[in-house]
Amino acid sequence: MTAPDVPTFPSPDPVPVAPVRGVRAVDGNRAALTLLITQNVVSALLIAAHLPLGTALLGAFVATVLLGLVAFRPALTALTRDSRWRTPPSWGLAVAVFVVAFLASRAFALVFVALWPQGADAIPQFLSKGADLWALLLAAGLLVPFAEEVAFRGLMMRGHERAAGFTVAALTSSFAFAVAHGVPASVAGILPLAYALARLTQHTGSLWNAVIVHALNNTLAVAAGALLAGRDLGDTGRASEMLRNPGVAVPLAVGAGLFGVAVLVVLHLWLTPKPDAQARSAPGPWLSAAYVAVVLFGVVAAAVTLPAVQHAITDVRGVMR
Repeated sequence: MTAPDVPTFPSPDPVPVAPVRGVRAVDGNRAALTLLITQNVVSALLIAAHLPLGTALLGAFVATVLLGLVAFRPALTALTRDSRWRTPPSWGLAVAVFVVAFLASRAFALVFVALWPQGADAIPQFLSKGADLWALLLAAGLLVPFAEEVAFRGLMMRGHERAAGFTVAALTSSFAFAVAHGVPASVAGILPLAYALARLTQHTGSLWNAVIVHALNNTLAVAAGALLAGRDLGDTGRASEMLRNPGVAVPLAVGAGLFGVAVLVVLHLWLTPKPDAQARSAPGPWLSAAYVAVVLFGVVAAAVTLPAVQHAITDVRGVMR
């Protein structure tokens, strides 16, 4: 006996899987570079035109938004459709992270100032007065943080996550954001804050928490500058002289460094990334020419703050005159 033939049926066509769409790493890198160039160039031109600082930053923000909407419309559209944009913030958590990140940031800044006290003079001060102070609070305290978070934690980090995963994205976006600030003392203080912003965004799945922390940090800096401007802060020269004594500076730097590292470890273990389908959904390189340009932008800006370079620039200006 032979086994009866078993009828066969044609297998159904496989259901096509729609490609995962979202922010690309190269788009995030280009957006961050564009923001840096636009903010710095436009604000410098407006200040050169004798506009006060707050008004100049407002003008730079408007120019950045307009250019972003024209040049990065597809990437921004992808971001607004992303869960990071649509997930509301957790205000209590954001404030708690701000306090902890602020401590880590100031600890690392203290390490730099203790070891290189002459570098503290190059830290930019956001100072204004009168009606422009309110423009400065709006621009530097709220609008600029929003634009920078969209560029770095929204576009750059999201693109890097899709290409290389959570850890790489947090490190690369934090490094680029910190270095882009140029002044070495600022970079030292901003690096732990940037990492906290990255991990907070990944932990909560919301970009808005990073916006809150960033805005709180900048608003506090502007407010402190306004309150302390013109006030007698005591004998600052003696403090600077003490920091030039290795017996004081080195233990202070070591203690502040250990404290900062401990706080950063707590932040790292606390803010674990939330599972996300976008992570590694588009494997590929995160590095591009635009990312390198962002880093070079910061390196060149940092080099300009070095005393030797400043003396050389002064000498060249003297010869040209």
